[in-house]
Amino acid sequence: MPIRVLEPRDARAFRDLRLRALREHPEAFGRTPEEMDSADAVAERFRRSAGSDADAVLGAFDGDALVGVAGCHRADGAKRRHVAVIWGVYVAPEWRRTGVARRLFLATVAHARTWPGLDALWLDVTTVNAAARALYASCGFESAGLRPRALKVGDRLYDEELMILRLSP
Repeated sequence: MPIRVLEPRDARAFRDLRLRALREHPEAFGRTPEEMDSADAVAERFRRSAGSDADAVLGAFDGDALVGVAGCHRADGAKRRHVAVIWGVYVAPEWRRTGVARRLFLATVAHARTWPGLDALWLDVTTVNAAARALYASCGFESAGLRPRALKVGDRLYDEELMILRLSP
């Protein structure tokens, strides 16, 4: 299964998969479907980030079908450029338990490791998402704290765990 950095031509497929994630798992993401950018805006973002050492979205493909995504964004500013955040990890339910999520996640980590001067990767995961938390821990991420009541979906509040992978001693 090919995994690669997404390009402008992938914008519509990314948007469709991201909307599916936001609709089916609102407790796992900090945005709502209504806040999702247009395919044109996504394509422009992919164009601007091509070859960047600050932004990338990777995708896992089954033929031409995008079945999983994971993003990575490097913090802005001189005092924060040593940190990047992995965001938006999602694999379509029909592809779970196949190893796709692990391969996609590790490919995202490996891609970020190529960015000069990067010392750490962070991510947030809702504490109710046991499968994602277990995946991240098995890939070397450690808990760094809890953000109580970080997300609100309807009347329900969710805590987020901050996890970190140190890339240098």
